[in-house]
Amino acid sequence: MNEQIAAQALADFVSRYSGIHIESTSATPVNYSGVLYNVDGSTPDPKIDGATWKQLLINYGINSTCYVTSPLPGGSTSHPQFSVGGHMTANADGSVPTGGSCYLMPLCYWHNSTSNNGVAFQHTNTYMLQLSGYMQGELAATFLARMPGDAPLRIVGADGNQLTIQPVDGPGLSAMKTPGMTDEPQLALPPHYIVFRQVEEAGRMRYVIEEVALP
Repeated sequence: MNEQIAAQALADFVSRYSGIHIESTSATPVNYSGVLYNVDGSTPDPKIDGATWKQLLINYGINSTCYVTSPLPGGSTSHPQFSVGGHMTANADGSVPTGGSCYLMPLCYWHNSTSNNGVAFQHTNTYMLQLSGYMQGELAATFLARMPGDAPLRIVGADGNQLTIQPVDGPGLSAMKTPGMTDEPQLALPPHYIVFRQVEEAGRMRYVIEEVALP
């Protein structure tokens, strides 16, 4: 992924969700034994930031081979590798409402392919993550930036060949924009970025896109 692709991915996210209150997110370990289907609409993510979804599973101690036991491929070399964190749903049509919940589990590239959309996957491993507040096609970085935390602002940046996440407070962001504003060491702003702000609405934590610096 080069910087232009990363910046464009952020721009696409902004075009869809600018001006609305976005549900905050959570990743909760659960046991789910029912059949699951690939989420229809998440396919752009593995090409942009899929490693982060995989790392999220690993952070929760989920580091197995591809979970799917049926159907199995004929001749594919990717199964049973843990290639990506695959977004799954119990809905046979692959749908997940915006801001809704889905599951995340280890998949190989073959099972994660759009050619398997609508195919019921059986699995004997049941320990996986339930993602709340997920949006179809969402980047892992924008999801992780909205997970619970104390920092009121979260910067998601396109910096070189990666997407980065930086939690900051208001004065911290001002100092990043004005080098030398304080004597304290400051992190630098990435070349292209968006800033989320936490807002509380009816007792629920949500996020708004407060600032955008994209080409």
